[in-house]
Amino acid sequence: MKMKPLKYILWIFCFSLALYGCKGKQTATLSFDIRDYNGTAPRVKIGVADRPVAIDSVTGQGSIELDIQSPVYATVNARKFESKLVYLEPGKDLKLSYSMKPGEKEIRYSGSLAKETEFLNQINFYSRGGVQVATGGIQAYVNTSDSILMVNRQKLEGTSFSKDFKQLEHKRLQTNSLLQLLRVFTRDTALYLQTVRERVIDDSTFMVIPAYREFLDQYIRLLVRMKNDTKRLLEGTELADRRLESIFENMKDPAVLSYLVDITLFHFGADGIERYNNLYRQYVQDPERLALFAKACKQAEKIAPGQPCPDFSFQDNKGETVTLADLKGKFVYIDMWATWCGPCKGEMPSLLDLEKRFEGKDILFVSLSVDKNKDIELWKQTIEKMGLGGIQLHLGENWAWLKNFMPASMSVPRFVLLDREGKIIDANMSRPSDKATAEKFHELLNAKN
Repeated sequence: MKMKPLKYILWIFCFSLALYGCKGKQTATLSFDIRDYNGTAPRVKIGVADRPVAIDSVTGQGSIELDIQSPVYATVNARKFESKLVYLEPGKDLKLSYSMKPGEKEIRYSGSLAKETEFLNQINFYSRGGVQVATGGIQAYVNTSDSILMVNRQKLEGTSFSKDFKQLEHKRLQTNSLLQLLRVFTRDTALYLQTVRERVIDDSTFMVIPAYREFLDQYIRLLVRMKNDTKRLLEGTELADRRLESIFENMKDPAVLSYLVDITLFHFGADGIERYNNLYRQYVQDPERLALFAKACKQAEKIAPGQPCPDFSFQDNKGETVTLADLKGKFVYIDMWATWCGPCKGEMPSLLDLEKRFEGKDILFVSLSVDKNKDIELWKQTIEKMGLGGIQLHLGENWAWLKNFMPASMSVPRFVLLDREGKIIDANMSRPSDKATAEKFHELLNAKN
């Protein structure tokens, strides 16, 4: 029987689709059934993408469609302080059911990927936990670790899971073994570092594993820490420069470099540092991240020198309202901090010293706490305990205002210097312990009007 041309083309198309599958947009469905839903929506993280899931406040049910082209692991924050690792495949579904009641920890899985996810989260999976001390030497530790890895892999091979899942899970087990190696304590640091370097995986096919991303970050931290010739805590651009140096010296895979440069430089986007911006655009590959970075860079223009400081009205520790207009007429040094921030509190003695040195001068010292409202009493207690002076203000969870200075993520301490008219002199001013800070104050106060 002779087919007409159009019918023949359609037949070929349908046959090809059945044989090779659709290579276009593919999704996995992740659903939730939350009993006693209290408004704390779950979040799903794949790579650096972190998305909330819309949950119906009455039924406690909701779902999210995730665009994926191949099997991946995702981290689900099912409760405020708890996360679960889940396995996802294109075209398949997984459902999480749990309660928000305090003390109820059970999460049940259903759907076509339930057994794989249960396997990932079983508590009796043979592994090592916590910081390990290599009492018998680093080689003995590695030998034991390799034996544990072999047991884990044998257990995996004894299952009836798919080839795709087993291949990815083998990589995750290897990554966990590497991650635990970074938590080893030994006095033979040279041999330890050599051992770690010999076992490092520089392979983009591991990037879908959350533990691998954690390993990359911790590995670079280790290299910086071991190479650091000072006892000071490295921060800011100094820390970023050391990290970049270690990244480019030790990693080669483009996707790995993309991720490491991203997590090192992303939060500098609003700072307008040209060399960082150029490096970010050169190495980062993710279009979504590049778009967010471009947005952060655009934000930098709003807080450039000479721009008016975003207006504010905050409560002080005595319940009085303080506005930006109240501070005009004098230079203003703003310290953004939090009670949970160790480096912030570490700067307080130097800040108190500056306040004494410039007492009676035309400069105001404003400390702005970014603690959540539930911690206001702790904030007030910390002020009293540390004997803090100056003007003490609380953000009051005005995150929109804070995003003017931190559009990507909260990073404190942060210091801002304003002129007498409330315009920005430096949105990334040096910290109190830096001698350049006092020098800048002297320069401003001694300048001719």
